[in-house]
Amino acid sequence: RIQILFELADVIRIIMADPKHTWGYTLWDKYDRVLEHTETGLEFTNKCSHFIRDRIKVEHDYVKSLRNLKKKYKLKNSDGSDFDIFTTVKSYSVILDQLELIAREHEIFAERLEDDIFTKIRHLYKEVTNNRKNLCNTGNQLKQTYQQQQDQLEKARQKYEKMARESEAANIAFQKVNDDMNVSRAQLEKSRATKEQRLDIMDKAKGDYIIQIEKTNNFQHDYYLETWPSLLNQMQKVEENRVDELGSLLKQKCVLHKNTLPQVEQCIDNMIATCENISSTQDSDLLMEERTMANYPPDHEFIEFGAKPPSNFSTNPSMRKTKKDRKKTKMNKEDMDHLPPEKRKKAFKEKIKEIENKIQIELKARQGLEDILELYSKKPELGSATAMEESRQQIDSITKTLEKYQEELYKFQCYLAALDNKPAPEKPHIGSHLDTLSVASSTSHLSHQPEYINVSQVSSNNSQVDETETETNPATTNNEDSGSGQGSGADLPPPYSAPDPMSPIAGEFQDSFYEVPDNAVPPPPNDNVCSVLYDYAAQHSDELDIFAGETLFVVEDNGTGWVKARRNENEEGLVPGNYIEMCS
Repeated sequence: RIQILFELADVIRIIMADPKHTWGYTLWDKYDRVLEHTETGLEFTNKCSHFIRDRIKVEHDYVKSLRNLKKKYKLKNSDGSDFDIFTTVKSYSVILDQLELIAREHEIFAERLEDDIFTKIRHLYKEVTNNRKNLCNTGNQLKQTYQQQQDQLEKARQKYEKMARESEAANIAFQKVNDDMNVSRAQLEKSRATKEQRLDIMDKAKGDYIIQIEKTNNFQHDYYLETWPSLLNQMQKVEENRVDELGSLLKQKCVLHKNTLPQVEQCIDNMIATCENISSTQDSDLLMEERTMANYPPDHEFIEFGAKPPSNFSTNPSMRKTKKDRKKTKMNKEDMDHLPPEKRKKAFKEKIKEIENKIQIELKARQGLEDILELYSKKPELGSATAMEESRQQIDSITKTLEKYQEELYKFQCYLAALDNKPAPEKPHIGSHLDTLSVASSTSHLSHQPEYINVSQVSSNNSQVDETETETNPATTNNEDSGSGQGSGADLPPPYSAPDPMSPIAGEFQDSFYEVPDNAVPPPPNDNVCSVLYDYAAQHSDELDIFAGETLFVVEDNGTGWVKARRNENEEGLVPGNYIEMCS
C-alpha cells in the first residue's frame, strides 16, 4: 500500500507539473500505441545489452590477439648473442612491452564494461519487463472491469425496454377488453390486473436501469479521469526511467572508454619516444666496441715444389676452424681483451670465483685421501701397501694441481687489479700453505671415525684442471693439432657400434661412491686419466661429446669398446674406447 501511495504521489506530481504533457491526458485513447512503444523500448534495451556483451567480447579478443602477437615476435636470446644491446632492438623490445600495457588497459576496460554496464543493463531490462508486465495486467483488469460495467448497463437497458414493451402490450390488451361490450366483468378485471402488474415490473426495471446508468457513469468518470490516466502515467514513468537509466549507462560506457584512451596514448607516446632514441651511430659504436681488430693475414710466399709449407699454411678444409671453434678460441683468451671493460671485469671475477671453488674441492679431496691413509695406518688389515702408495701419489698429484690453481688465481687477480687501476697483489709463495694444510688435516682427524669418500672424484678434479689449462692456452692446442693432425677429421678410426641403451652394459654402471664397513677392505683408488685422440660427436643421449687434446677421467671400462668418462661434475657419458688413450 505504501508503494502504491508513492506511485500515486509521483503520478499526481507529474499531472500537477504539466497535466497536458502526460500520457494519461494525451494518450488515454491510444493504449495499443503505448503498448507497442513500451514493447519496442524493451527490445531496444535488450539489443543494447547484446551490444555491450559483444563489445566486451571484442575487447577480450583484441587483448588475446595483442598478447599472442607479442609472444610470437618476442626476441629470444637463447644463443647468448649480444644483439639486444643495439638501439633498434631496445626500441623494439619497448614497443612489445608497451603492447602488453595496452592489452592490460583494454582488459581493464572490458572488465569494467562487464561489471558496471552489462550487468546493470540486464538488471534494468528485467526490472522494466516485470514492471511493464504488471502494469499491462492492471490495464487489462481495468478494461475488463469497464467492459463489465458497460455490459451490466446494457443488460439493464434491454430489460427495461422489454418490460416497457410488455407493459405497453398489456395496456393495449386492457383497452381492447374494456371497449368490448361482450366481455365479462371477470375478464375485464383480469386484464386490468395484468396491465398493472406489467406496469409495476416496467417501473422496477426502469429504476434499475436508472441506477445502473448512474453507477456506470460514476465508474466511467473515475476510469477516464483517474484510474486509466494513473495507469498510463505509471507506464510513462517506467518508460522514462528506462530511457534515463539506459542513457546514463551508455554515457558511462563512453566515459570508461574515454578514460582508457589516455593510458593507451601514453603507451603510444612511449613507443614514439623510444623510436626517437634509435641511432645508427650508436649502434655502430657498440658493434666496434664489442669487437677487437684482428691482424691481417700475411702475404703469400712462393713455395718450391716438394718443400714443406709453413705452419700457418693449410689447404685442407677440414683443418679450418668452424664458427663454434672460433667462438671457443675467442672465449678462451686469458686476458679477455675481446670484451668491453665492464664485461671483462665481470669475467675476471667469475673466473676467480671458479678457481677458488676448484681449490676448495681439491682441498676436500686431499683431506679425504689423508683420512684414508690415516685409517690404513691404524688398521693395516684394511689396505695393502700398494693402495697406500697409490693414495700418496694421488695426494702429491692434488698438491701439484693446487699449486697450478694458485698460480692461475694470482694471474687473474693481477688482471683484475690492473683493470681497476690498483696495484697488483703480493705474490704468495706457491705451495707455502699446502703442506701446512696437509699436516693440519692429517692431525685434526685422529679423534673421530673417518668417512670414506669417492676417490675417483679427485681424479675427476685433476681432469678439470687439465681441461682448463687446455682451454686457457689455445696456442698450445693449436700447435698440437697442427703437428699431430689429431682432431682434424682425417683418417679417424671408426668408433665401436653403439651399445643398446636398454642393455645392462650401456645403462647399468656401478656407483663409484661406496661405503667401507669396519670389517671390509676398501678397493684401491682408481686414478684412470685419459687423453682424447680424435673429435667425436655424441649420437645418443647417454654419450658424451669429446674433442681432441682434452683430458677426461675414466669412470668405468667394462670391456665392450665403450668407456664411461667424465669431463666435470655435470658432463659424463659413453665415449669410443679407440678414441682415447690412457695416460701413464
